[in-house]
Amino acid sequence: MEHNKTSIHLLGALLACALFIAACGGSNSNTGLTEPGNRDPVEPPPTEPGTIAVTTGWSAAAMSLSLDISVTQFTPTQVRLYPRGIDGGWVETDDAAPYSFTIDISEFPPGDYEMLVIASNGDAELQQRETVTINGCNGEQSLCNRSYDQVRYVTTHNAMSSSMDGWRGPNQNLDVPAQLQAGVRGLMLDLYRAGSLNQFDQVQVPDADPDASFLCHAVCALGKQPLAEGLAEIRAFLDDNPGAVITLIIESYLSHELTAEAFDEAALTPYTYVHASGAWPTLGQMIDSGTRLVVLQDRAVDPDYPWLMNVWSHAFETHYSAAAPEDFSCAVNRGNVANDLFIFNHFLTGLFGAPELAEQVNYNPFLLDRINECEAFHGVPGNFVTVDFVDIGDAMAAVKTLNDTGGF
Repeated sequence: MEHNKTSIHLLGALLACALFIAACGGSNSNTGLTEPGNRDPVEPPPTEPGTIAVTTGWSAAAMSLSLDISVTQFTPTQVRLYPRGIDGGWVETDDAAPYSFTIDISEFPPGDYEMLVIASNGDAELQQRETVTINGCNGEQSLCNRSYDQVRYVTTHNAMSSSMDGWRGPNQNLDVPAQLQAGVRGLMLDLYRAGSLNQFDQVQVPDADPDASFLCHAVCALGKQPLAEGLAEIRAFLDDNPGAVITLIIESYLSHELTAEAFDEAALTPYTYVHASGAWPTLGQMIDSGTRLVVLQDRAVDPDYPWLMNVWSHAFETHYSAAAPEDFSCAVNRGNVANDLFIFNHFLTGLFGAPELAEQVNYNPFLLDRINECEAFHGVPGNFVTVDFVDIGDAMAAVKTLNDTGGF
């Protein structure tokens, strides 16, 4: 009888164990107790496609463009660069990492170019099209290796005084940003202190801090702009146009401190160039060094602000008070003819600026003939061809023609 009880207990234990094992085998728990033969197949991780990245660098002085090529998720044995696109017929090849190219861009007119990069390993290849911008120096490759004093610059008289900005009696139609976009590279500007008196013994800007600085033309009531705001427009253009070299010719009624304060506020000071003596750098050298803004003003130099250079230590000019075309001459007004830079004034003066006056003198052949006459008279290039209403006439074309013929 005891034997039968033991058998029944053993049978019950075995049955309970079997039920437990069956339950565990069908469970959705995270115990991980699965039969090896019943595992689901595991998908391999996805393979990332290979990629090409291109980093470019530009030397204006060397007139060269560098391209550094990096390739990920792919191991090439050769990288080819087609600088003018695959149909251009010019191929640069590098057979060993790191893949780097330096190409001569002296024959590339400024503009955007699509370059093709192909990385291959004998079995497969990757391709990447890269658009690069070739800037030139003031819009021309030929000017990169020419010294600053051997280049002509379209320059605007009273550049800040524009009808676009609502100034009364303006000297320009275009505002300063539009002038720069059109190709102007020299700006004549007048700087005033708000608390100073004008020629009528009136406070220039009575509702402003007396030490605030403004762009005005003689009487701020006729038109004004906070100096830092105007300078910030120039800085924005320099930021967006790495091949531009700009000159400011300033008639200043401010202290050096107030002028420098406005330049600092506009984040323009880092662009300024200092020239003590000797040969001027090339435009390419100025661009590569980042000092692409020449500031000339009619005040003595303060050693604390060497970039605020005295204009008459470096330049001379023709007369600026012609009332009619026959009044023009090549005679020197201010500055020493032995100075390096020549300010060629070419505008008619009245009580206010007038497009009708610009219509008389801004066109070729009169403009180009007069520049040629004065350049021959002084034996130097007319660096700053200064006009009113620069959008009227042929100032841009005349300066390009002269720059294309070279310096002196």
